[in-house]
Amino acid sequence: MLTLWGRENSSNVKKVRWLAAELGLSYQHIPAGGQFGRNREADYLTMNPNGLIPCLQDDDLVLWESNTIVRYLAAKYSQQSLYLADHGQRANAEKWMD
Repeated sequence: MLTLWGRENSSNVKKVRWLAAELGLSYQHIPAGGQFGRNREADYLTMNPNGLIPCLQDDDLVLWESNTIVRYLAAKYSQQSLYLADHGQRANAEKWMD
């Protein structure tokens, strides 16, 4: 089960949500950061010591930094359609991830 922490109006969270939608992934969304707080609480900082959003949990794996998250999701869930083996094609896809 995927869980995504972050504000819906954050551009970095939007990037992760967009890719999840493109991949047809379901996930639990937990508002965090800004007016929602939560990202400075001890349990969140244990999970993400930077205290930033977005943060993604996929079973036991916890990731932060939106670019890292979108690369992970594309590599794991796209069946090569978004994260290609050809280095040039992958670089073209990564332009949209950064």
